[in-house]
Amino acid sequence: MTELTQLLVRWNDGDREAQEAIFSRLFAEMRRISSSLVAREGAVSISADDLLNEGALRLIRIDDMDWQSRAHFLAMAARIMRRVLVDHARARRANKRAHQPVTLVTGIAGAPQALLDIDRLEKALLRLNQIDPARAGIVELRYFGGLSLEEIAEVTEQSVSTVKRSWRSARVWLQMAMEEDISLGD
Repeated sequence: MTELTQLLVRWNDGDREAQEAIFSRLFAEMRRISSSLVAREGAVSISADDLLNEGALRLIRIDDMDWQSRAHFLAMAARIMRRVLVDHARARRANKRAHQPVTLVTGIAGAPQALLDIDRLEKALLRLNQIDPARAGIVELRYFGGLSLEEIAEVTEQSVSTVKRSWRSARVWLQMAMEEDISLGD
């Protein structure tokens, strides 16, 4: 059991010092995740630091999480930051009282700079998570977490080739799901 995993177990048992040590050790990775998300979104009015802080606050508020590993923690951090970004985008759109889609720049739809409606991406990712949580987790780590395929392979304890195949198939599935959502008229 790694030292970080031991800290996660201690956090599970309510040890606040372990919680602080985890955030201290993983701060740089969480900062990279938040910076990556804000940079990809482009026209977002939330800073990477604000996204990181809000994500960290939401992580701290989780009382009943059974932390398993570094990968589990980073996947949850990426998922929570994604939720913060989605919530922020929806609030922004509601404040404008317009019905224009809020877009997120991503490589999921094929072209590296394709624009996607963040709500459609969120719906598609939630559907993928119901069907195949492992692939949804890879998408979260890759896109929202900013991890390379090699890093994902390391934290998920899979081979790089397995992660590559899962990433490719998840991207195709998400693209089809979002196109289907558009053709159904939302």
